Amino acid sequence: MAESRADLMRRLTADVRPGYSFPRDFYCSDAVFEADIEEVVGRKWIMAGHVGQLPNKGDFFVFKVGEEQIILIRENAATINAFYNVCRHRGSLVCSVTSGNAPKLVCPYHAWTFGLDGALLSARLMPEDFDKKANGLHPCHVREFYGFIFVNLTAGEPDDFDATFSDMAAILDYHGFADAKVAHRASYPTAANWKLVVENFLECYHCQPAHPEFCSMHPPEALVAVGAGPSSGPTEAVEKYRPILEAWEQRVAALGRPVGNIDDTPDSTHLRLVMQRTIREGYMSETKDGSPASTLMGKRTEWDGGRMHLGFGPMSHVVACNDFAILFQFTPRSAMMTDVDISWIVDGRAESPDVEKMVWAWDVTTVQDRQITEDNQAGIRSSRYTPGRFSDQERGVANFQAWYLNQFAHLQAG
Repeated sequence: MAESRADLMRRLTADVRPGYSFPRDFYCSDAVFEADIEEVVGRKWIMAGHVGQLPNKGDFFVFKVGEEQIILIRENAATINAFYNVCRHRGSLVCSVTSGNAPKLVCPYHAWTFGLDGALLSARLMPEDFDKKANGLHPCHVREFYGFIFVNLTAGEPDDFDATFSDMAAILDYHGFADAKVAHRASYPTAANWKLVVENFLECYHCQPAHPEFCSMHPPEALVAVGAGPSSGPTEAVEKYRPILEAWEQRVAALGRPVGNIDDTPDSTHLRLVMQRTIREGYMSETKDGSPASTLMGKRTEWDGGRMHLGFGPMSHVVACNDFAILFQFTPRSAMMTDVDISWIVDGRAESPDVEKMVWAWDVTTVQDRQITEDNQAGIRSSRYTPGRFSDQERGVANFQAWYLNQFAHLQAG
């Protein structure tokens, strides 16, 4: 008799030690990955992209998560729709390319044709009693929020979007994300479990040995205290950095910048975070020499020496300095493969941003992250792997793991 999902997670959770990395199966098991997709990933609002990827009517791209493919397509100036990439005839992919522009969606198999609203427009040689209205594309929950496009794979009603994210509105509005444009996109597919990718991003314990370029742009005390978010560093380091942070917050608040952090606890629905802090003294932007790569974003009127890290959830992050922002999408594809996609965006009024200068820091950092995370995965596959104890600079990982386990609490109760 096959082990039920509840029994599987109950058995594995019994071996978890708080303050230690997960046992091997959490990072390697196909069964655990299937549970992740069903109970965690598929129930959350996930950032699929930015409206700058869909500027014109009929523009589309395909967002892949696990075994699902979601078509994001602009119907008109006000509406972006989301549909499962499954023809209602015999299940073929409707879009066999990852992006493009189409006045209609035509399945290449038997030419069933769908409108930009998902309605079936034509199906050749079907019986007289065939109901076209009942055979439109399957919709997917979708929301646009200050320029970011989110999808939710839940079959029923998803978590209330506005209740989840509305307190981020002032920050997102100030940074000008709704009117931003995409300057560059790059993909870094990573042969590792999605939880390892997330855990790596939520700690800066590895920053000094692995990321000299990244560290060169930031104060060492900030990296130790809050390098991966407000709960990522040791308490004493946070307290030591606090006077510097508070002085900066007072100065930038006078310039009209919304300040303050968000640090969701493990009992939250999406484990959001917002961390705003200083960059290296004398630097205007997160570039190799600290000089700008583009014009000021959003409502800024002068350079303020700061940066922001905002997490809509463990898989969807935004890092913003004064002149550009970086969107991080960590999308689970299989037990040991994760899509890592990055978009660099600039102010909608920016002309001729220096893309090479803009991309430098996070391109080299993400290539490094891919290597260390794949090495982490390879080591975990060894018969000699045992969960290791977290340092005081990995509090963000412990917070994420507690949140992750909470997503299965309803199974445990059953």
